[in-house]
Amino acid sequence: MSRPVVIAFFALVAGVAAGDILLYDATWMATDLTKALWVQLAPWGFCLVLALLALLRYRQVLRHPLVHRYPVFSVLTFLFFLSVGFARYAAVAERQHREWAVKGRPVSRGNPDEFDVARWQWVSGATGRKKGDDAGPMSKGIAWREKMLSRVKTLGIEEQTLAIVSAMTMGDRSLLKQDTRDLYAQAGASHLLALSGLHLGIIVGLLLTWMNSRLLLSRWRKVVGVMILLFIGGYTFLAGMPASLVRAALMTSIFVVASLLQRYGSPLQHLLLTGIVMLLWQPMYLFDVGAQLSFLAVAGILLFYHPLYVWIFNRWRYLVFRLERYWLLWPFKLVAVSLCAQVLTLPLVALYFHQIPLYGPLLSIVLIPLTTLLLYLALLLILLSWLWPMAAGWLGTGLSWIVGAQLWLMAQAAHWPGAIIHDFWSRKAEPQVVVYHNRRCPALHVIASPEQSWLLTPEPDSLETGMKYIRRDFWRRRLTAEPQVLRGRKAVVLKEGLKAVMVDSGDGDTAAYRTTAEVDVLWVVRGFRGGRLGTLAEAYRPRLLVLDASLPQWQRLSLAAEATQLGWAVYDVAEKGALRFLMYN
Repeated sequence: MSRPVVIAFFALVAGVAAGDILLYDATWMATDLTKALWVQLAPWGFCLVLALLALLRYRQVLRHPLVHRYPVFSVLTFLFFLSVGFARYAAVAERQHREWAVKGRPVSRGNPDEFDVARWQWVSGATGRKKGDDAGPMSKGIAWREKMLSRVKTLGIEEQTLAIVSAMTMGDRSLLKQDTRDLYAQAGASHLLALSGLHLGIIVGLLLTWMNSRLLLSRWRKVVGVMILLFIGGYTFLAGMPASLVRAALMTSIFVVASLLQRYGSPLQHLLLTGIVMLLWQPMYLFDVGAQLSFLAVAGILLFYHPLYVWIFNRWRYLVFRLERYWLLWPFKLVAVSLCAQVLTLPLVALYFHQIPLYGPLLSIVLIPLTTLLLYLALLLILLSWLWPMAAGWLGTGLSWIVGAQLWLMAQAAHWPGAIIHDFWSRKAEPQVVVYHNRRCPALHVIASPEQSWLLTPEPDSLETGMKYIRRDFWRRRLTAEPQVLRGRKAVVLKEGLKAVMVDSGDGDTAAYRTTAEVDVLWVVRGFRGGRLGTLAEAYRPRLLVLDASLPQWQRLSLAAEATQLGWAVYDVAEKGALRFLMYN
């Protein structure tokens, strides 16, 4: 593998990462245009200086056939692509900040262990347009996809089958229910729902079977290669260009072009070249979860599959020959490929999804053949929906059986012993106070220990639905016991001396208080009708006034202005995200 390619790839990654660290929160880029311009142009100027230095002073080095062995050239290559990565990120960041300045900067709700929505919008806003946008060429591809899927929806196919077929063939996962996503994740089969190299390989393999070997080896092979490239590009465009599919399409295209030019290289080199092209085109791909998992999965297969196969072959040579003779080795190859793919992706899966499915490689023996059959039939279904709708409806029934078999197998596997490892590196919650950003079910959580905590809420009947994801992602991971639920205007006093009071109705009646009470947190939620803080000031003297996200904006602004006049510190959950501080602070 070429050393300059390796250096260029990791230098680009370092440059994009440095740009994210320095410029992600640089809101000044939206207003200080001069400074933003210098931040973008300075790295390009540095690149130009490096290029001239290499050309003028090291001409004899550049002509040398072993140029990659010269440390000076390696350093220049690293600095050059480091600057390019930073410059590309700066350009994208400046555009993103300007758009957010107009539309409003999204704020993550900030609940513990919750998905960072603002970060996702930052990445997805750069790497692609969301459904419903009407600008840019990608919207045309999505419009064509929607037109094709609209024909399929008229066939009366079962809803769950339609959702899975749309995800596996066209990359439209909007119809998938959360329960279905969770089932695939628990079985280690989430990659089946995200278009990637597996799906592209299955579809391109079907295309190649239509072309006999003579055509592929004839003088028309270049025409065939161009047709394959056009098909790959068209399908990727039609599917909305998800990061994992872009990676697969680029890597396959590089391999096809190299084959046509008879310049065969290492598959790892093709993977790194794919990464370089993707980062030069869109640096935000570095932070896309799908792109990360796709790259690491392919890298794991390329690094570990061949050594594993050679080790098995040398150890059980006779058995391997016998199985190959009767076409019985493919199940073991599927398991081996799945295991190698998981070697590098396991840390990210544990970090993002908080679980590790153990039977994923074993289930691939059945799930991948079913997915292959499902893809072929789904493509035929889309074609028949235009040519012969009645036959397409019959085929849709067959697809429902295949989808049902997949879901049944994964549901059964979820109950096998040790099917999932949950949170093997998670820590238990420290003593803290959390005011959740949750308009559906306001809640203030005082955690004394993982075994003992109190939850203040004006709507305890809404906990089951309103706190579903917080319960799943935070409570079950960090707590060992459910919190004690308190309702209404109640105070929680702990040994550490913290006192929290909730005001959820009325106008702050002070009849129960003869003197002003010192409290640490005064939490005002939906239902407070006093309009002003005057009556509350007669009863409480808070260290911090917390305005819940459930309050309407006009009321939060009014209460915040009045609290400032009273000299109270104010925290607006809707504007700043969930409030969270450790107890001893």
